[in-house]
Amino acid sequence: MKIKFSPLHNEHAEHIDRWVQFAIASKTRKLIFDFEGQYPTDEPYSFPFQLFNAANGSHLQSMRLGSVSLKQPSNINVFINLKKLELLNVDVTDDELKLMLFNCNVLEFFGISCCGMLTSLHTPRPLNHLKCLKVSHCPLLQVIELNFGLETLEYEGTLIPLGPPSTLRNLCIKSLDILSCIGYIFTELPSTLPHLEKLTLRCPELKRATLPSTPIKFLCLRHLRLELNFVSLRKRKTDVFDLACFLEASPFMEHLEVHMWMDYKPERYRKSHGGLRSLPCHPHSHLKLVDITGFYGQKDQLELVLHVLRVSTALEAMKIDPRPTVACTTLDLGPDDGLCFVDGYRVARKYLRKADRRGVVDVVKASRDIENIWPCKIIHPYWLSRVPENE
Repeated sequence: MKIKFSPLHNEHAEHIDRWVQFAIASKTRKLIFDFEGQYPTDEPYSFPFQLFNAANGSHLQSMRLGSVSLKQPSNINVFINLKKLELLNVDVTDDELKLMLFNCNVLEFFGISCCGMLTSLHTPRPLNHLKCLKVSHCPLLQVIELNFGLETLEYEGTLIPLGPPSTLRNLCIKSLDILSCIGYIFTELPSTLPHLEKLTLRCPELKRATLPSTPIKFLCLRHLRLELNFVSLRKRKTDVFDLACFLEASPFMEHLEVHMWMDYKPERYRKSHGGLRSLPCHPHSHLKLVDITGFYGQKDQLELVLHVLRVSTALEAMKIDPRPTVACTTLDLGPDDGLCFVDGYRVARKYLRKADRRGVVDVVKASRDIENIWPCKIIHPYWLSRVPENE
């Protein structure tokens, strides 16, 4: 049963309560009440936990609540068999949420977003079935304490202390606070993650970071995804070539994604900029797939790609896309970026074609996969279609 209507408030409780009673009578397994308004001002609807008991609440397995109040009684019977719970823009205190989770015996997925009252997320006891936790945009949240066998953690917001359990396999962090992905991963990310297989990090790149003398190794990491916004301010202080360190730190990595966007007009590489740098060749025998977007043809970008191509002995496919396909859904891109796409395409074709002896590199000229996603219409592949094939 899915009801999405904006806005509905507590003044409509008589009608909404009847919908809840109907859901109970029909033994609904999945319930979605989303009353989110653009500018909510009235008192939110108070979810009627008192209508549920051990018998009629046993059928509910999945619930999503948006823009409601969760002032529940001490005895909650709605969560007996609940496996999935999502809360969006709800009124819930730390103690109320703790009580709610205490009654979720078989919960497998929990997501909470845009909750302005929450200051800490703590599980009162081990939740052995909980495998996936998603937390995003809770402005007052200060700490997340995890004491269960979690496998997937996705967090978006201001950086706060995170103590992922050793069972974690998939970690995704998106924050505007991070100034260097290298610095965060090697110095701030907990080193007690022996089973981490996939790491996703989205952050602004504002400065270079110095690696510790003995950088940690991610021996189980198979998939690394970096979404980086290179911020220049007055003068750029970052170096894309530094990202090559992840190859040595993750010797068993099989899939590497580097999605970049430059907030300034870069200059594509020319021989007058000096010779291309190289690092000692330490063969990487597990990397099979590489996806790089936002390739504008800068010197340090080209050096990184050439290094990955040279040391990856098991590489099966490398896709180079000049367009910042990740950034274009959240950032303002204009005609100048289109010219950068042309630069990136030309540099990739000129230098990678010579270095690609195995035929694994695919330089994207134009595709339809993001044409209809706003604001991609302003960076239509028209720019790339003007590049002659022989360049």
